[in-house]
Amino acid sequence: MFSFSFDEDKPKAGVYYIINTPKAVYEGSSRDGETFSFDTVTTDTVNIELGFFDKTENINSVAEAQASNDVFKVTSSATGYVVSGYTENWINLPVLADGITTDEFQQLLVAATRISYDRGSIAAATADFVVADAVTGTYSIKNGVFSKAKDGVIALNTFEKVAYSSTTSVVTDGRDVSTISETVYNDFEIKNQDVRPLLALLGAGDAPSDLLVGEYSVGSFTSSMKTEGGPASAPFGVMESSGGASVTKDVRMSGGDAGKLWQAFNNLTSQPESEEAVEQLFGLLDALGSFSVAYSDMNDMAVKVWDPIRARKKDTKAPSFELAIKHLSTTDLTTNSLGQLKLEGLHGAVEGDDAVFDLNEFEIADIAWPSLRTIIESSLAAETDPAEAMKAIPTIGRISLAGLNMQADDLPTPVSLDKLTIEMGNHIGPIPTSLSEIIGGLSFDAALLQEPMVLGVLDRLGIERVNLTQDFKIAWNESTEDLTLEKFEFELENGLKLRADIQLGGIPRSLFEKPHEAEAVIALATFKGAQIEVMDSPLISELLTAQAEQAGVPAEMLASMMIDGSLQQAGPLAETEFALELANAAKKFAGKPTNIRVTLAPQSAVPLMQLGGLAALAPQQLPELLGATVTYTE
Repeated sequence: MFSFSFDEDKPKAGVYYIINTPKAVYEGSSRDGETFSFDTVTTDTVNIELGFFDKTENINSVAEAQASNDVFKVTSSATGYVVSGYTENWINLPVLADGITTDEFQQLLVAATRISYDRGSIAAATADFVVADAVTGTYSIKNGVFSKAKDGVIALNTFEKVAYSSTTSVVTDGRDVSTISETVYNDFEIKNQDVRPLLALLGAGDAPSDLLVGEYSVGSFTSSMKTEGGPASAPFGVMESSGGASVTKDVRMSGGDAGKLWQAFNNLTSQPESEEAVEQLFGLLDALGSFSVAYSDMNDMAVKVWDPIRARKKDTKAPSFELAIKHLSTTDLTTNSLGQLKLEGLHGAVEGDDAVFDLNEFEIADIAWPSLRTIIESSLAAETDPAEAMKAIPTIGRISLAGLNMQADDLPTPVSLDKLTIEMGNHIGPIPTSLSEIIGGLSFDAALLQEPMVLGVLDRLGIERVNLTQDFKIAWNESTEDLTLEKFEFELENGLKLRADIQLGGIPRSLFEKPHEAEAVIALATFKGAQIEVMDSPLISELLTAQAEQAGVPAEMLASMMIDGSLQQAGPLAETEFALELANAAKKFAGKPTNIRVTLAPQSAVPLMQLGGLAALAPQQLPELLGATVTYTE
């Protein structure tokens, strides 16, 4: 038993260990200076018991530590342990005993890099752990093989089976609630596992690179979790999941400091809102370091959940919720970013088949988020300056999905979406200065609209399903300070189609840097031009016809009355040539809705404040100032 501390002013952590090896056989031994080699090392059984505890506790012996409920304990055993081609570069190492210093403990850790071997194998190994009687668990492996170990790197580890189970017991609202989980991985494989980045984290030497694992893969896995003794309102009673082949590549870590991390945990104050606590938290965050995973994927994943009531009859009741994913992958995951998350072949169901949804593809890409320190700092600063909250917002480059189909008991027919793509770029802070969106093939039963008149019009047009598409792109040019809606297109299939283009000027960078001051900034903006076009829109004429039938007048008369009424309410604007041309074109379009286009093309940019003033005081000047024209095409 021994104790140590990363900080002389703080209590020490206690550790006890027991190693029992009834028999070990070393064959083919040789020595070259301080290098010892063996052809094979064989051990039928190894038993190890390890415990951690707070040294302030009244524990003075291994026996007392074993008997204490305040000790985190791990008891493990291995059988059939064989190593071939074993070589060790011998040095005199410190003894694990009371009074060992941090430097001496780190020397022991580095000793792992002085061992090499050609091949190692374990027939079976298990490790049982207990945490204060609240958490118990077992970790086991079967047929583990370790190949080509040298300088802290193992070229290949393979395991036929890796299993983990645990039971957590807590008291909630007077109830004894237990959560039992089991997970099994089959055909587990790890390539190029390097212990040196972990040793560097512990302050035990430097790592030649930050590569922790070159690749690890799993042939398949199953997992289950169930709660016992919980209320009926608990999130779940039983949850089961499984998956096929998966792989993760290029796992890296660097910059962390376990010593500082240990100190930060020990230094945390019981007053979380104090300035001291904030500084301690920042110290903890700084000690975490960074990590990255180049690529990870999983195939044929399935999740089933039964609520606490259904879980009682799990064998005869359908899951409350189930989810299946054919393929899921991530690329370029780091501490502060994610290159891409993509899934394919998603299927979900709620309450059996009460609601079902399918999605062919989903992607979210080019995501970046601030460091945890920045998020906390900005959140604290936002209490006095709301603008600081912007620093905590992540940025997203792309969101897309394809082949969405949803069906539920309260839907007469499925709702489907062929494609949705949103792309954002050129961010200033968290705000994109370019944004595009495409919605393709949004389709749903017309009955969902529920408005009687609209349903009647759609019925007259023979539209049983509403099919919508939409496309727009908006971009800001920093050199010209122009904000342009390059195209906005909307179409209701066989019903309505429109397009709009708008350009504003005088939009400074400060609008994106300080969006909370947008009102003052936009007041100085200018209008440079616009075009609005409506075409191929039988929905408009049919809507007029339906209203005319209710009013008992011809549709042409109703359209004329409505347009003339609107013209009369336009005040001085009604007497302009543009207003009269617009009214005439609108009447023609109402009778035959083929194409009507309004163009605003001022000779020079017009301040928005000037437009507002003219609209209130002299609206008749607007058409000429804006270069307004209207065309109707049959």
